[in-house]
Amino acid sequence: MAPPRVPAGDLSKHEAAYRTLRQRILEGRYGPGYRLVLSGLARDLEVSPVPIREAIRRLEAEGLVTFERNVGARVATLTDDAWEELVEMLALLDGYAVRQAQPMLTPEILAEAEQINAALRRQLTGGIDNEAVMALHRRFHRLIYSRAANTYLVDALDQVWDRIDASRVLVSLYPAKRLASAVDEHDELLQRLRQERVNPSDLEQFARWHNLNAAVTIRNARGR
Repeated sequence: MAPPRVPAGDLSKHEAAYRTLRQRILEGRYGPGYRLVLSGLARDLEVSPVPIREAIRRLEAEGLVTFERNVGARVATLTDDAWEELVEMLALLDGYAVRQAQPMLTPEILAEAEQINAALRRQLTGGIDNEAVMALHRRFHRLIYSRAANTYLVDALDQVWDRIDASRVLVSLYPAKRLASAVDEHDELLQRLRQERVNPSDLEQFARWHNLNAAVTIRNARGR
């Protein structure tokens, strides 16, 4: 199969290269530690090295790529401690975002979230597809936290999720080790979100606890 070209259309070569490289990192095609060689990527995407270099600089600013002297650009690799710190950040931000979003969640939105969680639960009995699980999992959480009024908060959560996805830690361990308990916690979260007189602090604390449970599960799976 011929290598994919940079998408045509209204995008500049730089923007198209950036989006293509970013997507490949988030999907795991370029995993942690993968060396991003300018000349090879330029040939692959059929562009000059200039837009590739600009795209890599943007990805480095987002924390998805690191640059080492005499080595070059690589997809970022997170240590165990750094990954857990990132999940702690996610839990803190997501808890507050869920608290903010709750008044804005319509019955239709909550019904959609319930359908996503049902699809996650079916993965437990139909043969787990790790990539599908993580896509559904992120979609479930974003459907809720994106309703928070603070757009900077939503953007920050999106960026944290991107770095977690790029680390490939969750996709390798979450489906088998965490999914069964997570779907039950999702049900509990939705039940709390439907309550008219829910205590905002209790809701925030529960959402935070739910996210931190992922880090605890992964830590135990690694024998740490």
